[in-house]
Amino acid sequence: MHIVWLIVGILFGGMAGILAMCLLAAGAKCNRAMARAKREMERNGYGRRKVIRFVDHLNNSLFCIQDGDPIQMINQRGERQFSICHYLDDTHVKIDGKAWQLQEFAKEMARNDIIFMPLTMRALEAKGGPA
Repeated sequence: MHIVWLIVGILFGGMAGILAMCLLAAGAKCNRAMARAKREMERNGYGRRKVIRFVDHLNNSLFCIQDGDPIQMINQRGERQFSICHYLDDTHVKIDGKAWQLQEFAKEMARNDIIFMPLTMRALEAKGGPA
């Protein structure tokens, strides 16, 4: 009778070992596929937020924010408005749903005596690009 239990134990242990190896192999294959997908996404720029470089009316760099971040606008009376900005391309942005060419936005704000700035400042490199 002890021999039967010994054989059953060996068979069960062998099957459990094979199952564990299959799970490990499947997990490793899944990890490789995930790593390959992540590399492909990084290569294509997915998952990275674009940087919006705000300029003045002469196209000089003022500040940078990331896509989806807000700016604040302050009028002559000191009233503040916060607007969400979305990157369109290097010279265009969507501010509260309206598309703007960045230099034209700066001109319009100057014409209306509105100061615009980020909620948090990010440093610019000496060459004027985003840090």
